[in-house]
Amino acid sequence: MKKTIYLLFAFCLFACTAAWGQQLQRRPFLGVQVSPVTDSLATANRLSSTQGAFVRRVIPNSTAAALKLQVGDVIVRVNGTPVNNYMDVPAMARQFRTGESVTLDLNLKGKQTTVKGKVQPMPFETDPNAEVRYGEVPLPDNRYARSILKKPKGKGRFPTVFFVQGYGCSSLDNLPAEDPQRQLIDGLVARGYAVFRMDKPGSGDSQGSKPCTEIGYQEELEAFTAGLKLLKQDPAVDPENVFLFGHSLGGNTAPLMAAKEKVKGLMVYGITGKPWFEYLLEVYRDQRTLLGADYVQVDQDMRTVVPLLYEFMILKKNPEELAKNPAYRSALENIMDYDGQGHLYGRHYTFLQDLQDLPMSQAWRDANAYTLAIYGEADVAALDPSGAQLVVSLVNSYYPGKATFELLPRTDHGFMEVGTMQEHVKRRGSAEEDAFRPRFNQKLVELVDTWMKDKIKRA
Repeated sequence: MKKTIYLLFAFCLFACTAAWGQQLQRRPFLGVQVSPVTDSLATANRLSSTQGAFVRRVIPNSTAAALKLQVGDVIVRVNGTPVNNYMDVPAMARQFRTGESVTLDLNLKGKQTTVKGKVQPMPFETDPNAEVRYGEVPLPDNRYARSILKKPKGKGRFPTVFFVQGYGCSSLDNLPAEDPQRQLIDGLVARGYAVFRMDKPGSGDSQGSKPCTEIGYQEELEAFTAGLKLLKQDPAVDPENVFLFGHSLGGNTAPLMAAKEKVKGLMVYGITGKPWFEYLLEVYRDQRTLLGADYVQVDQDMRTVVPLLYEFMILKKNPEELAKNPAYRSALENIMDYDGQGHLYGRHYTFLQDLQDLPMSQAWRDANAYTLAIYGEADVAALDPSGAQLVVSLVNSYYPGKATFELLPRTDHGFMEVGTMQEHVKRRGSAEEDAFRPRFNQKLVELVDTWMKDKIKRA
């Protein structure tokens, strides 16, 4: 059985609008959130097998909405190709072309049906209270990444926040209104800031790159740094008051960007201040026991995990080579989501190996920026406040008083109010969790707004 591990990853499956980009076209948009067909779902829905993709959500103005898909449908074939695993659906959808015909075979409560229609484009994000500008970031070798600048209406230069996303490859384009990242962005725009975001190479509308899941970390970092450089030249941006907000792994990316392109301040949330080899060791021991794993079993597992991680992260052995050891293969598949095709946690294995070699202490020193490090009280992925506190101590050792630590009570890795860590962990996997409705913690907006206003006043 797979063991659930929460790392510094941020995942999602999925505008008055001015389009400043000339190279990028709108991508096709299936518009569903899907999950595996578990044994219990198969029984409840009178399904003969667990093959297919269970529809959890249908997003408005999407291909799925046009085809009248419903929550509870199971997609069993796409254009005649069987769906063996729920992740087959987003993989197939990436091959769609806007305007072409699409056929989905569905199973709803044991009844088979087929729907046909045209592939719809991703709609633009709109907001009656703000201006949303679509653009692009040119990259070497004729590559482009989608960018979006959302700002208050009106002319002038605005203090600006660059939101740097975490580990995953999901697009930040047209996020649902209830998405916590969108709520943070909209909350800051309402307080007078422009907020910039961009998709990673190979995701969203971006073109010319390999799929995001296949690129290394350095390519991702170079794209974000290019985006920051371009942002500071925008006539709507106050270049003297640009801030980076790094979420999760983005909290590692932000200081590396700022070391090359200076900014006024860095805000990081849910980060590790340690090298990734050390962080992963803590995840596999401390996080698993926090989530209820048996201590003796964890001790036994670590006898395999420690040498495995050392050979993978330090010696740079590839998963195929490591999987020749039966004990390693079991750990790779059950703990690290190894797919047998060079991917761990949904990214190419070289991406994780790159993380180990990042010069993080040097980056924080060279960034020389005001720093706010935030830890959510119930952030299971970041484990504890020590990572954020380490960053604060590091920055203050070079620039006394320039870094601040803040604890955001009752908040998880995704900015949602979930209670204390103990309440959050106790609720996990219980009937109470299904009834519990966490909400975005608006105090995060208040916290970063107050901090930025103070730094804007300073020369």
